[in-house]
Amino acid sequence: MNVEPQSLVALIGEFADLPGIGQKTARRLAYHILSRRKDDVERFANNLINAVTKVHHCPNCFAFTDVEVCETCRNRSGAKSICVVEKSSDIIPFERSGVHKGLYFVLGGVISPLDGVGPEQLHLPLLVKRIQEEGIEELVLALGSSPEADSTALMIDRMLQNTNVKRSRLARGIPMGSELEFVDEVTMLRAFEGRVSL
Repeated sequence: MNVEPQSLVALIGEFADLPGIGQKTARRLAYHILSRRKDDVERFANNLINAVTKVHHCPNCFAFTDVEVCETCRNRSGAKSICVVEKSSDIIPFERSGVHKGLYFVLGGVISPLDGVGPEQLHLPLLVKRIQEEGIEELVLALGSSPEADSTALMIDRMLQNTNVKRSRLARGIPMGSELEFVDEVTMLRAFEGRVSL
């Protein structure tokens, strides 16, 4: 017998549908919401609705924005390098660190036949079109290190093989401060293959 009201069970279910949120965390979040003041909850709900209704994909790079064209595309329109990422949130670490001063392009995922994601579900043709139209000279592929990301990077490389665009991928290896005994085999292999001269 469920002692929780149906509306509370429904709220728990909504939180549990979010990525990385298990049933216990979902229940804790739902109970926390109910313990807050009504105006706090209304503000939370309004911010949620505003984000869903106002935020959209930039027509140039597919990053999230709430204006017509995102700030990066507007302010760096003359840049000649593009960093290609899987999702919009992947841009944040590059901007926080300041390591990339060029443009971005969000693919919308990686090729994953098992999940029903093929090249046609990604923004690959629009990436090629942007490279050609804007005279892009360098492409940095920042897609992670999964087999699906490797396949996607390989496809992009093949699509651009008859161009003069310099293409590179992020270095992969052992994180700072890690103990070698705890590093997995794939990370160790990539780190060894990507070793540099002293």
